[in-house]
This record gives sequence, structure tokens and C-alpha cells, in this order.
Amino acid sequence: MLSIPLLKQSIRSNSVMWGSITGVMTLLCVQFSMLDMTRSLLFTIFYGMMTTILPAIYVLVTANKLLASQVDRGSMAYVLSTPTKRSSVTFTQAFYLVNSLTAMFGIQTIAHLIANQIKPLALGELAYSQLSGELTSKMILQVNLSALMVCIALAGVCFMFSGIFSSSKYSIGSSGTFIGVSVLANMLAMFGGLGVDGLKNFKYLTICTFYDYKSVLTSGSEWITKLIFPIIIAIAAFGIGEIVFRKKDLPL
Repeated sequence: MLSIPLLKQSIRSNSVMWGSITGVMTLLCVQFSMLDMTRSLLFTIFYGMMTTILPAIYVLVTANKLLASQVDRGSMAYVLSTPTKRSSVTFTQAFYLVNSLTAMFGIQTIAHLIANQIKPLALGELAYSQLSGELTSKMILQVNLSALMVCIALAGVCFMFSGIFSSSKYSIGSSGTFIGVSVLANMLAMFGGLGVDGLKNFKYLTICTFYDYKSVLTSGSEWITKLIFPIIIAIAAFGIGEIVFRKKDLPL
């Protein structure tokens, strides 16, 4: 089902965007974890916001380019004029989107692991917490796994819109609204968790609420349970996008 030529084309056409977002994420992570003036904000700012905002930007643009934009521009007609089936197209594009996100988080995670070995972070340094001990490699891996799963769920929903709509303006408009509400609600909910009680309920408006780095830092298990929901959302959204794209009439 995987189309190697289409996969190579997707990698080439999205490499600049992927490289830029990955580079910014990695540099920010290293900066927040190494500089004395930012270490206390590593989880409040970087893991609290940047690990969803930056991948969300990538997902918003890339998911649209993988299906809807190609239909809109007419290039999908060329792809489907070859022996490539629609099911192969959707599987390949979904495969690329998920694995590009995995690679993005993988590089950033490795950089953080190295930085933390060079200059370990004492949990007591964190601005919002009175935890003791040091940030461990296991915690870093768990936090990034949790963030990755939520971002894959965001990617699934944007991919679904890209599969449903044949026009970029509708695809990116729907995805942009979804991403914007999700990220904004997550930011407001984060401030609610910092003491602004009136903002706490915003966590119910976003998939990002399933990303629970605080549970990891306190050695809890809630973050594992919460992973079930983004996984279900991702599978359902990618599945709907694939089915609709495969069965709809395309303006080829």
C-alpha cells in the first residue's frame, strides 16, 4: 500500500518546513534546558506551549498539502493517472505525516537528553513546582511521547479535513480553526492551572488536555491513561479522511 515515489515526493516538498520547525524546536529546547535564566520555565513555556504550537503549525500546513492542495492544484490527477490507487495515496501521505512528526520529536528529544546529561535540571528549579530530585531521561522520554501522541491526534484531524475537502481554502480554514481553538484553549487552561481559576475549564475544549507532563514529573500514571484518547482520535480521524477521500468524486 505504500507508494515509495509518492513518499519521496512528500519528503522533498515538505523538507524545508519540517527542517525549520524541527530546528526551532530543538534549539528552543536546548536553550530552555541549558540557560540559567530559562531553566525554571522549561515546562511552563517550552513543554507547556511550544511542543504543541510548533508541531501544530507544521501539521496545519503539511496536512493540507498532502491531499486537498494537490486536488486543488490538479497535481493529484497526475498521481492517480499512474497505477497508484487512492488507498495507497492516503496511506502513504498519512504514513509520511505521522513519521515526520515522530522524527521531529525524536531529534528534539535526543537533544534534550544530551543537554540534560551535560547540565541536569533539578525539579525544584521549576517555577510552578516544589518537587525534589532531578529530571531523569525516563521523564524526558515520557513527556515527549505524551506530546507526540497529542500532536499525532491533531495531525489526524487536519488530515481528515484535507481528505474531506477538495479545496484548500476549506481544508486549511477548517484545520486552522480547529488548531487555533485547540492551542488557544490549551494556553488558557495552562494559566488556569497556575492559579487563574476562571480559565481551568478551557481544558475541556482541546485535545491538548490529554498531554499531561505534570503527571510525569510527579511520577504519576495518569499520563499513560490519557494517551488512550489521542490514539483513538488519531485512528478515527485518519480513517475517516481515508474513507471519504477514497469514495468521493474528485475534480480531476
